Amino acid sequence: MKKLLENKSYGYWVTLALSLLSVVTAVVYIAMYSGSRYMSLPAAILPIVGAAAAVGLGFVRGGGKCANAVLALCDFVALLFYIYGIYFYVSVVLVGIQASSFNSQFVICTILFAVLLIANLVNVFLKQEKEAK
Repeated sequence: MKKLLENKSYGYWVTLALSLLSVVTAVVYIAMYSGSRYMSLPAAILPIVGAAAAVGLGFVRGGGKCANAVLALCDFVALLFYIYGIYFYVSVVLVGIQASSFNSQFVICTILFAVLLIANLVNVFLKQEKEAK
């Protein structure tokens, strides 16, 4: 195990943390919107798939260099599915048809997905493996 982790840089640990945050985001989204018409199954599944792929690629020789990009892509596509699933609710609130303000479910999930997007964008530019000397 030590040999696997000896050539990992700080970006690898950020990728692992973001993988955990992706799973937490998916679980929170499922818990808050399960059974709702605003639930998007791909938005719930893709962060988990991306996290599993990133962790798996992190242990493959040479795969760690693209693990962060795979995680970022899965989280970004999940964000797009989340937007697609929730846009009707947003339009209802903005027009004031049935609600006058956003509920806490929407705010929490949106913040989690936005944090994932920004953190993954930063992480794509971090070194994942130490350079050979």
